[in-house]
Amino acid sequence: MLQLSVNGGIVSLVDGSRTILENIGVSARLYDGAEPSLAFASLEEAPEASAAPPRLRAERVQRAVFADADGRVEARLELAVCGEAAALYVVATAANRELFRDRVTFAASGGVSIRFGSAPGLASLLANYQHKDWWTRPHVDPNLSALPPRTLSLLWRTSDGAYAHLLPTTGDAFRTDLQGLAAGGFEARVSAFQGGFATVSTAAFVVSCGADPYALVEGNVALGLAAVDALQKPRAEKTYPEPLDYLGWCSWDAFYQKVDAEGLLAKTGELAEAGLPVRWVMIDDGWSEISPDKRLRSYDAVREKFPNGLAPVVREMKERFGVRWVGVWHTIAGYWGGIDPEGELFERNRAHLFETNGGVWVPAPDAAAAFGFWNDWHGYLKKQGIDFVKVDSQSAVLNFFRDLKPIGAAAKAAHTALEASVGLHFGGTIINCMGMASENVWQRPMSAVSRNSDDFVPEEATGFREHALQNAYNSYFHGPFYWGDWDMFWSSNHDDVQNMALRAVSGGPVYVSDKLGITNPDHILPLVYNDGRIIRCDRPGVPTEDCLTLDPVSAAVPLKLWNRVGDSGVVAAFGLSESAAEGDVGPSDVPGLPGDSFVLYEYFSREAVRVGSAERLPLRLENAATAMYTFVPERAGVTPIGLVNKLVPTAAVERIVDAGAKTSVTLREGGRFGFAASQGVARATANGRGVEVLSHDGWYEIDCAGEAGAVVIDIELEGAANA
Repeated sequence: MLQLSVNGGIVSLVDGSRTILENIGVSARLYDGAEPSLAFASLEEAPEASAAPPRLRAERVQRAVFADADGRVEARLELAVCGEAAALYVVATAANRELFRDRVTFAASGGVSIRFGSAPGLASLLANYQHKDWWTRPHVDPNLSALPPRTLSLLWRTSDGAYAHLLPTTGDAFRTDLQGLAAGGFEARVSAFQGGFATVSTAAFVVSCGADPYALVEGNVALGLAAVDALQKPRAEKTYPEPLDYLGWCSWDAFYQKVDAEGLLAKTGELAEAGLPVRWVMIDDGWSEISPDKRLRSYDAVREKFPNGLAPVVREMKERFGVRWVGVWHTIAGYWGGIDPEGELFERNRAHLFETNGGVWVPAPDAAAAFGFWNDWHGYLKKQGIDFVKVDSQSAVLNFFRDLKPIGAAAKAAHTALEASVGLHFGGTIINCMGMASENVWQRPMSAVSRNSDDFVPEEATGFREHALQNAYNSYFHGPFYWGDWDMFWSSNHDDVQNMALRAVSGGPVYVSDKLGITNPDHILPLVYNDGRIIRCDRPGVPTEDCLTLDPVSAAVPLKLWNRVGDSGVVAAFGLSESAAEGDVGPSDVPGLPGDSFVLYEYFSREAVRVGSAERLPLRLENAATAMYTFVPERAGVTPIGLVNKLVPTAAVERIVDAGAKTSVTLREGGRFGFAASQGVARATANGRGVEVLSHDGWYEIDCAGEAGAVVIDIELEGAANA
């Protein structure tokens, strides 16, 4: 159990005999720039954490008090222990005896900092830091003093193989970020991004330690949401939106801001003619009527691009080309520069808008007021046939409301108003985008899908490397909150195969943004069923443990991502380094797979082998090479691999029945069915009709692509047939 301990005046966080963080201190920064020195005063048991909500039921609470010599500032660290994890609250006060005088308050940024001298035994780490206002990326330098500013998650591995994870939070007012200290160690900076607070009271972070790094972050997200009394639930308790379970196409990389009705109809018609079951379309940036300085003027589409408005083109895409859902893009401010005060919709919404100190009109930082704007606009869009939205520029909330409202409150109001309208008009279907800042991640009340990386950049020669790294490692901390949107891709490009494989393991939406006249069905169909439903893994894909706290590029090892489909495991591997990447692969890359023996199938080589649960096979990938492995627990007799024309073949297996000498396998649809067997195959049928069985080295294949609907494959083995 985690606890605070004191030895010679040095405060540490320990777990039994293990020291997790040592030399813990607190510093304050005041509104006038003063930084009073706070010294440790006492450590005591407490009946409860004073800042904790009732829903947080701590088993034990400790309170460490720090104060300056003249009593000007006092800070209490309250450790609320919940099972194997703990939430650390900070309650800091600045003394103000006469309220009419100049008040002592904390600085808007970094008003309170919790400092850590070291993490004993640290061997490697994974930090996720906000490298742009909108996005996070990985950092693996084990030197804690080099921890980047705005670090939002910190996992470290100790020399004995144990892990610890520290997850900063954003509550109703304050946000916590980690960063390294030049003198050594690191700090957790607590900021409201608004001045005037004489009291700082918030959950600063949650922390846990153990052997399983994936369980640590899942548990910390659940505890953290309870600790800040957030409205939202962990991803595992959310509902994935139905439209995003199908193949989509987005207009952005196809047309950029030149999107129009003619282009949309031409491309959706082309996709339908190619036999691609695109079921949703996203009309991205470029459709809205805006001013020259990028402010929204009207709810309507630009008449020059959409002469008859959105409704006719939406209706035609649905009626002619099999599209079931159409979404539109907008930003969290309406458009990049907010609302045009001279546009037609301004006066209609004046009561719902707010002018920032920078002169930008945006939806008010009050949920009830801002809802009026979103409800009005989304109601209009719904009447045009629009079914969902993608909302961009979400982390601009801080840029708009800095110094005007505490960042937690501003983000909570913005997202609550937006999502209330999305729930009312679009059944809750929203793709959150450009919103990986802490306040966005923690303060959305209900949405389930959020962009997991910076943009896919199709024309950048080495763009896939950074895109894969961000999506893989961001998913470690972002995945327990949301299903990650790993962005669109081009099916015909220099990195098309890599991007196809990356989407297969993502666990989130799959959609392309191919230009008119350029689409390769071979790099789309392996991801979807005939009806357009995507073949989606059970959870967000994450790096395997052997590359979780290292940089696969500099280490020249394959980037491997794991996922699950029921009892089967999936590992996608990528060569990202300039030289060949060398490593190994095996069933233990996927935590918790049942069984002692597995059939391993690799999609691109079409090879299958039997492996033991602890067995490792060598893996070598040249730059830009990709491998896709499926691990199927071996069964007595017949082990179905699934539809081997799909990147995740076992997902198509709906039922397996052993009936005497016969094994029956029900597939979701027809295709090329692969299976392994303990003996030779005597005969097989597909929906009662005899079929040819092709024998490969270690596995068998049946072509049942011509069968309509679900397919029942019956297999008799040679030994069983003679019995």
